[in-house]
Amino acid sequence: MGKLILVRHGTTVLNSQGESERLRGWLDVPLDENGLRQAWEAADKIAEHPIQTIYCSDLIRAQQTAKPIADLTRIPVIPTRALRPWNVGSLAGQRVNTILGTLKKLEEDPNLPAPQGESFIEFYDRYSGVLKNLLVQASRSSKHIVAVTHVRNVLATPTILKDGDKTQIPVKGGAKPGSVIWVEQTDGRWVARAHEGASPACSHSWPTDDRGAVAPCSCGGLAAADGGL
Repeated sequence: MGKLILVRHGTTVLNSQGESERLRGWLDVPLDENGLRQAWEAADKIAEHPIQTIYCSDLIRAQQTAKPIADLTRIPVIPTRALRPWNVGSLAGQRVNTILGTLKKLEEDPNLPAPQGESFIEFYDRYSGVLKNLLVQASRSSKHIVAVTHVRNVLATPTILKDGDKTQIPVKGGAKPGSVIWVEQTDGRWVARAHEGASPACSHSWPTDDRGAVAPCSCGGLAAADGGL
């Protein structure tokens, strides 16, 4: 049985730490120099293992993160809108520390759409379907499935695995840019953990003993959640 390898894309000019960090959302910003280095570091770790398929968000920062993995494994990348982050509309580009309250309100009322964007429940349902189908693919393969995505998706993953309260997903923190996270089965349940040597995710977001069962989707593929690859 294979495993699912989640990769958070590397840093961009909007990923500055502290008060300068800005929300990316669906803004199509490329990796900065540090982000390109992080992409190669992640690829070096992943290339040590047998890989079946590589998916990535179709935003440029995810595609740039996926390219070194493809170069080292000689497996083509499949970009898909299904792995995009939450579409926060006009909130994208704003300083994170000034809109944390707004983001939390949108998560507490998951049917409330972001201005010119989508509601949190729309994002959660979209990514939940994709994640479950990726896990089905991994469970049916002797090799591993790679998915390069975004911090919001990474933060939502533990809640999806355990079918938890979607209103309690953190609005900040999570795995650092370029982090490699393994999702594997233990005692019939899917468990997420940081790759050894990778930047660990926040303990409150990624408890290593936080396990949850995932019911396979009947379609068994990523295309159904994306409307086609």
